Amino acid sequence: MKSYLDLVRISAKIRRKQSRMTRLCIVLAVFLVAAIFSMADMEIQSQIYQVIQSNGSWHAAFQGIDGQQEKLIRARAEAENAASYTMVSDGTEGDYLIEGTSAAVMGMDENLTEMMPAVRFQEGGFPDSADEAAVTESVRGQLGLEIGDTVHLTSSAGEELSLTVAGVLEDDSVMGGENAFGLLINSKAVDKYFSNTVESGDVTLLVQFHRFCNIQKTLDDICGELGIDPALVGTNARLLALQFQSNDSGITGLYSVAAVLAVLVTVAGVLMISSSMNSSVARRTQFFGMMRCLGADQRQVRRLVRSEALNWCRTAIPIGLGMSVLVVWALCAMLRAISPTYFNGLPVFGVSWPGLAAGVLVGLVTVLLAARSPAKRAAKVSPLTAVSENAGSARQVRGAVHTRLFHIETALGIHHAAGSRKNFLLMAGSFAFSIILFLSFSPAVDFMNHAIKPLRPSAPDLSVVSQDNTCSIPRELAEELRDNPVIKKVYGRSFACAVPARAGGEEIQIDLVSYEENQFRWAEDAAAQGSLADAEAGKGVMAVKMNAAREFSVGEEIEIDFTSGTKTVNVSGVLNESVFHVSDGSTVLICSEELFRELTGQTDYTVIDVQFQRGVTDRDVEKIRALAGDSFTVEDNREDNSEVRGAYYSFALFLYGFLAVITLISVFNIINSISMSVSARIQQYGAMRAIGMSSSQLLRMIAAEAVTYVVWGMIAGCAAGLLLNWKIFGLLVTDRWGDPWYVPVSAIAVILAVMTAAAVAAVKIPARQIREMSVADTISAM
Repeated sequence: MKSYLDLVRISAKIRRKQSRMTRLCIVLAVFLVAAIFSMADMEIQSQIYQVIQSNGSWHAAFQGIDGQQEKLIRARAEAENAASYTMVSDGTEGDYLIEGTSAAVMGMDENLTEMMPAVRFQEGGFPDSADEAAVTESVRGQLGLEIGDTVHLTSSAGEELSLTVAGVLEDDSVMGGENAFGLLINSKAVDKYFSNTVESGDVTLLVQFHRFCNIQKTLDDICGELGIDPALVGTNARLLALQFQSNDSGITGLYSVAAVLAVLVTVAGVLMISSSMNSSVARRTQFFGMMRCLGADQRQVRRLVRSEALNWCRTAIPIGLGMSVLVVWALCAMLRAISPTYFNGLPVFGVSWPGLAAGVLVGLVTVLLAARSPAKRAAKVSPLTAVSENAGSARQVRGAVHTRLFHIETALGIHHAAGSRKNFLLMAGSFAFSIILFLSFSPAVDFMNHAIKPLRPSAPDLSVVSQDNTCSIPRELAEELRDNPVIKKVYGRSFACAVPARAGGEEIQIDLVSYEENQFRWAEDAAAQGSLADAEAGKGVMAVKMNAAREFSVGEEIEIDFTSGTKTVNVSGVLNESVFHVSDGSTVLICSEELFRELTGQTDYTVIDVQFQRGVTDRDVEKIRALAGDSFTVEDNREDNSEVRGAYYSFALFLYGFLAVITLISVFNIINSISMSVSARIQQYGAMRAIGMSSSQLLRMIAAEAVTYVVWGMIAGCAAGLLLNWKIFGLLVTDRWGDPWYVPVSAIAVILAVMTAAAVAAVKIPARQIREMSVADTISAM
């Protein structure tokens, strides 16, 4: 042995079993930090992936600029990629037609497809020459076009342009409206055929900047130097926010909340490891006293304790990192399974290097910070302590144990817990921080439910809508759709809009809407008052409260003036919301299809909604579109639904994963801390057994000690946690949506129940070990 620090390796081999709990604490602390930071990084990456897939990877869009300004922007060193697109026609005005159907015509640079993954080719590729074009799947499906065929584009002036089909695009919103054929041409074709009709405002330059440049400052410089109106510069706001390039005050508030939570996680790790190391030092007081007898000074003892802690990190940190990687793999696999459309780009076995780096860095810093207090405590051990053979038990007695309120064993347990103020604060503090972490993260659930609306059960994958909002869609179409094997549900609604009515002596206008069986089932959760069953049976109407111009009471009568005469209906109930969008200031009444026909005489639908089975293809959708014909608007919502579903599930997995990790750490921390506290007093328990204390009394004493730590931890944790919960809720929810803060009773109940169950388990494990040991073994155990 060349140095006294070699004792670290020797002690690690001899005391491997005794140091197991401390190493487990370090593993859990590293796992907590690495898992949370890795999940945060995974969530950011998944959101960035979603944004790029839906909106593109561009950062800024310059509209209405001239050719010289465009050249200067493209030449800037900060610009990694730049491409322009020209909206020749959006397909809504009928300026251009393909075989009598409105056409959305867009010209773009070929490299724009690199920044816009939504522009996807099913066949062929980007048109190379000015006489080629790419058509959307709807054009090919309805006109039977193939690669190499000719498509004829006719202008409103009667001019005809023939182009060769070079590729087939997937139908997407970037190519115009749902009922317009999409035609994609290159920039050469725009200059050749449409230069006289295109205005400067129709041309947009999309720019992708280098990742590590200051994008906001760069945009300010560009606008100032080139004289561009900042109002004409758009940004990909979500991508900028996810890449920490946003100046939005709301986004800055989110960054602040994330920083606070990161600090809380670090402090929780410090308290967990520090309490564990304090117990380890307490068990080896005689050892440190002997070192002092051999000539070690206080600085050397402190250095020995810190070196011992770092030696434990050699194995504990890799294990904690490995556990965090497994969690990230599991979450990535779940995201790919839940929403393959948006998350098929996530690697199944991806590794979050920022998360691992945070785990290593915070793990080492946490261990060094946690070792400070135990190192000072070990350095203060005097040489006399080693000679006295009473190491670890000679504590200053501040007063006798109070036995007036409790039995002796219960009073002893409370006395043991409160005997050392520093140890008590560390133990109770580590338990309190579990509650503080849980309550600090819980407002994110409310933020998620506001920011990312979950997909409703009533959300349609495809809708057939009357263009004039009348009951013009035949019921036979709904029956025919029900027979389609790719369709799971078909449900229609009939509308009678802006009908004059009177209620309570007040002249109003109402919108009468019919529901069928499926929609009445979905409305059950929204029923606030009255009877939904009566409305479904045709005995009344349900008034929608959401965005309503006035509120109705159950039993109120409404006189409605239809063309066939005045009819009176009763309000049988009130709904908080509807399955469709309700405009502000509307008065919407829901009734059954039978009552709607009786009141209006109309039998057909205004809207038919469709939900598909799994595995539906674009060809199936095109067949339905062709079946509906050109008289109605067909809205394909599959892409939007997939985006909403993917965004919600990814955030939910990320958030509940956080809460699950915090809960798991809380359980292990309580069990580990109580076990180490018992191990530190093993000689005292042996002496108590020797003088006649029974195993059941020992159990009650250990339980009293555990309850003291946990109860005070609960009190402190709830007090501080509620304060942080209120503050974070204000930043995340109240400042954005105005919702008032509420006491999170369910979150408090969950974490307190988990901590209570963990405390019960923590008592049983060491008590069983002591009960199984003989008195002689217990006394001699170290």
